[in-house]
Amino acid sequence: MKFKIATTMLLVSFFGKFVSGNESDEEKFKPTISPYLKVQFWNVYSEGIQSADGARTQERLASYFRRGRAGLKGNLLPEISYNFMVSFDYLAKDENLSTKGTASAGTFSIWSFYFTWKLNSENDWLNITGGYFLPHLSRESTTSPWTVSSLDKTETSCYLRQFVTGKTNGISPGINIGGTGKIGTPTLLYNFSCVNRQDKTSIQTESWSPVLLGHFMLNLGDSEFQRYKYTFSNNILKKQKSATLGVGFSKHGETDAFESSSTIGADATIYLGGLKMDGEYYRLSRKNESKYNAECAMGRVGYNIFLKKNWILVPVVMYQVFKGDDNYSDASFFDGSDKITDLGVNLISKPKNIKVNLHYIFHDGDGTKNHYISDEETPGNYAVLGIQFTI
Repeated sequence: MKFKIATTMLLVSFFGKFVSGNESDEEKFKPTISPYLKVQFWNVYSEGIQSADGARTQERLASYFRRGRAGLKGNLLPEISYNFMVSFDYLAKDENLSTKGTASAGTFSIWSFYFTWKLNSENDWLNITGGYFLPHLSRESTTSPWTVSSLDKTETSCYLRQFVTGKTNGISPGINIGGTGKIGTPTLLYNFSCVNRQDKTSIQTESWSPVLLGHFMLNLGDSEFQRYKYTFSNNILKKQKSATLGVGFSKHGETDAFESSSTIGADATIYLGGLKMDGEYYRLSRKNESKYNAECAMGRVGYNIFLKKNWILVPVVMYQVFKGDDNYSDASFFDGSDKITDLGVNLISKPKNIKVNLHYIFHDGDGTKNHYISDEETPGNYAVLGIQFTI
């Protein structure tokens, strides 16, 4: 019943918009299209992967494309924007490197494709996004990977997305309602989504239920969000004093694999001049024949040092940890622990179109099956000299 009411409201709003819209303005508007290319190229010195018998692959130096994205974005109408993106991640990766990801010989795939409709031209309070997109679970989960000051987005965000959506990248088909605006002095930013879970093997053949999730943030002090965007930056690269506090949740009913599943947590981002700190903690719960719990936590501290000619030096340290209960098989997830410490420095151009970074990653953990250990194989530590550009 609730689903039918929500659908009816959306349809009424949709048709009302076009009935009352200014046809002359729409006739004058010409759709826009902007191509873009984003690349992260890594040079990795790898300690090697250790197998169950204690043998370790040879240390090596190898280069590959950690991320590669190309796409088109623009507006169909002044109030309707779109974004279409394909990926070529892990291109030329050596399968024996300690870094995450599978080897790729150059496969292209659709990463995301979604539309955002701004319902009120006078403010950003109500926007509807539909298509194939990354739903908002936590700030780190939906932060643009091109803006993080650590080497990469946290692995804990991958655990969170995989738990909720069935995929480590979290990209899912669905619909999102979101917006931002002032409530007095603070700024509120909210997103609420309904998506369909996307496992490699269907777990919703006999029992199906949608995934409901949301994320809400309150920005205090200097403004961090000038307008509503579906994704946002991890480091805005300017001096300010602000705190952005967020809470997120998800709820999923019965499937073929479990009775119910949920997440809840909080995140925070603080700027104090050049100092930038962020962190989050999320608890993952699942009920089947027994109850399963896991937790994801991360903390990151960096300092923006503003140099001449629009360059910024950003030293950073980050720590993240995943912990899961032993009854992981009943919950169709992971056990043990996965811990990563990142020490690094970034050199970033002010327009954010070029970044050079040098990082060393300490990777540790235990258990039977998680992103650190699988089939009794464990990755070693590694160092990365990378370059990123966007055009």
